[in-house]
Amino acid sequence: MSETDGILGRYALVLETLAASPDGMTLTELIAATGLPRGTLHRLIGSLREVGYIAPREGRKIYGLGPRLMRLLHLGAPPASVSALARPMLQELSERFGETAYLAKLTGTRVESAAMVLPDTGGQTFVQPGRIMPIHASSSGKAILAFQDAALLDKVLEAPRERYTANTVTEGAAVRADLEKVRRQGYAICVNELDPGVASYACPVPLDGVGVIYAVGLVGFEERVGRFESTAIVAALRDVAGRLASRLQTGLPLAALVEEAP
Repeated sequence: MSETDGILGRYALVLETLAASPDGMTLTELIAATGLPRGTLHRLIGSLREVGYIAPREGRKIYGLGPRLMRLLHLGAPPASVSALARPMLQELSERFGETAYLAKLTGTRVESAAMVLPDTGGQTFVQPGRIMPIHASSSGKAILAFQDAALLDKVLEAPRERYTANTVTEGAAVRADLEKVRRQGYAICVNELDPGVASYACPVPLDGVGVIYAVGLVGFEERVGRFESTAIVAALRDVAGRLASRLQTGLPLAALVEEAP
């Protein structure tokens, strides 16, 4: 590495080297892989640890990408990256319940639908990819935003909230109380809150050290979804959320994860 690369180039080299090693690397291994002097590498590692871009593994002197950087990677990933992993699982949900299964993702301060799988039978509702899922009137919006930090939540709640149906809750305190309930129970249900006659369920996809960026959901006409017990739907969504989290919870780059998708 030349001197002209500068300090930012050195930081980038360390991060790129760790990104290529999902099991993490020791200081000695990093020195050998980067060619940087031990003292320089010590300083770089210290700074990157302070901002959460790298972190030791289980308290050991083995370093890997940190939670803050992993969150940035997920937030900036194209929807297709995670959709490729989620689609087979969404297909299972759709086939089991005969309704539309979908994936939603946090994008900035908004929640957007990222993938959708419809059953073969007709007469189902659908969630168009890219549709904004409001924090106060959609199960996926609630399932994701209920688990964000206070600063982000406050920013989201600054925006005006539209009343879509007679069941839509718009008052700030009531919305916060609803989100607190979602945090406690670990899932969200919306009935006639966004679209008349439509019921939806969603569960967050929690990633260790990253938080909640994604949610998986099921949506359909109320009378059809009502054929199933709520506990059965929630259990199925939690199962998919857990499996998807396991696939995403890795040090591999997202591109590699997509290549592993069935």
